[in-house]
Amino acid sequence: MSSVSRRASRVFAMQVLYAMEVTASSPGEVLPGVLNSMPIQDELKNYGMSLVDLALEHREELLEIINSLSHEWSLDRMPILDKTLLKIAFVEFLYKTEVPTKVIISEAVQIANKYSTSDSARFINGILDAYAKNKKMIPNQDED
Repeated sequence: MSSVSRRASRVFAMQVLYAMEVTASSPGEVLPGVLNSMPIQDELKNYGMSLVDLALEHREELLEIINSLSHEWSLDRMPILDKTLLKIAFVEFLYKTEVPTKVIISEAVQIANKYSTSDSARFINGILDAYAKNKKMIPNQDED
């Protein structure tokens, strides 16, 4: 499955997680509405649901990582959509290791550009880039 086709999976996961957050509902409760607004092939839905399941399973760990990297923004001040996109990206960093780091960052930034606030893409890029450099997932130009 290519990164282009996985974008639909990531957007699907974003919509499910966002809907759950704003309505305090379960995946089963929000899924019909998301599927109605965004028809998606089974293979893409399965990947998207795996992102949702992992984000829910590791929610506290993901929020701790995000909080540790967002020095000037507390989690409660952060737009829900930004937190959601960061959770999805960290799920891929940590549990979908077959996805290249640069693809994860690029996808999160591009989705943020389309769906979130005007500052979100830069904010998300900064957090993901800092994490990836810290974990030596991408070269840190500052160390040269």
